[in-house]
Amino acid sequence: MSKRLQLLLADDEIAELKGRAREERMTVSAWVRRAIYHEMNERPASSVRAKLELIDRLSDLGFPSGDYRDIAADIESDYGDGLNDATGSSP
Repeated sequence: MSKRLQLLLADDEIAELKGRAREERMTVSAWVRRAIYHEMNERPASSVRAKLELIDRLSDLGFPSGDYRDIAADIESDYGDGLNDATGSSP
């Protein structure tokens, strides 16, 4: 079953919309349906793609990674080593 959707746009937005639809030899309704479909289905994929690209770039920086507990233990042990080095005492 189809439902009607009413949309209010400014005159310049309507003109732009009609121009884009005309360039692609489509009705305004078909162009809008395609744009909505794209936003609903393609945009999340591009968002995921952008996140994965960011992860790749960040992984190139060489920061430590792994299990949080292991990394936290390494950090804690380094703090302790730094204190011992500063005070001249050993564990």
